[in-house]
Amino acid sequence: MKNFKKLFERYRIDGYLVPKNDEYFNEYVPSSKDRLKFISNFSGSAGLAVILKNKNYLFVDGRYTIQAQRQSGRKFKVITIPNKLPKNILKTNKIIILGFDPKLHTEKNLIFLFKIKNIRLKPIKQNLIDMNWSNKPKELIKPFYSLPTKNVGRAVEKKIALVKKILLKNNTNYLLVTAPENIAWILNIRGQDTLYSPIPNAKLLINQKGEADLFANPEKLIKLKNIKVRTHDEKKFEKILNGISRKKIWLDSLSCSFFYKSLLEKKNKIVQKTDPIHFLKSIKNNTEIKNMKKSHLKDGVALTKFLFWLKKNFKKKKITEISAQKKLENFRKMHPSYKFPSFNTISG
Repeated sequence: MKNFKKLFERYRIDGYLVPKNDEYFNEYVPSSKDRLKFISNFSGSAGLAVILKNKNYLFVDGRYTIQAQRQSGRKFKVITIPNKLPKNILKTNKIIILGFDPKLHTEKNLIFLFKIKNIRLKPIKQNLIDMNWSNKPKELIKPFYSLPTKNVGRAVEKKIALVKKILLKNNTNYLLVTAPENIAWILNIRGQDTLYSPIPNAKLLINQKGEADLFANPEKLIKLKNIKVRTHDEKKFEKILNGISRKKIWLDSLSCSFFYKSLLEKKNKIVQKTDPIHFLKSIKNNTEIKNMKKSHLKDGVALTKFLFWLKKNFKKKKITEISAQKKLENFRKMHPSYKFPSFNTISG
């Protein structure tokens, strides 16, 4: 922590923001991107650290108050949302400059949390946590994969055509898709970037001609050879965005980072509205509905087996929440189409 805070003087800041999320704003982050856990030891799925020169604050919701106190209470004052920073910080004439990584925050969230009279926010492109994280876990890179049209009910071309129609109707040149779950839906692809959800960490740019450009780590793109979009190394994303000018660009304020919004609005007109793909994918086609029913039926069989096992064994052996969770997952694993849990089990 001392070496980390030495950077405050170099960047002329009084504090630094450390969110739980990575640049893709997923619910779950890989260990190589879990900067909040590295700096605070807090392992919950949601939180934000505000680290000042002489004091550290950790914001969590009510699920994690006790956990955060146990894991981080020695070095951080734990604040349960919606409580705010102490009044002696907020009600002072001194200007407090908080640095932040612009790729890890949306402008909308920054305004919501820190539109405070004496606080100034300063974007710093280099992540200060990464500068001090010498033993960072290695990022596991696994390739994306495509889903057959017969399994999803609508081809990629037809989905992109729907977006093209919306862009033309709104006289907009580009849609910047920054929510990985929306990329998964429109391109009929899945990824292996998070523990509990098969979404592909990537960025997508669709123009009003119906042309699409996908940006991701090249090692993740190797199995997408027949996909009907142009693929690029994600390192070229910033350069390509820099080359766009005098265009009208639609981006989603909930998933587009402060960094990309700031970059694009220098030369273009920005339209901040909900990504239309959110609405398109919310209307399920017949194939999707049929597959959802099949999935629930398969899972229901596993759950029924588990309940029968529990009824027969709860008096014979000690069964804890953890052992019951594992037993239920074993029943689910019996089906050949089982992949993994959709979230970490919450036992009650």
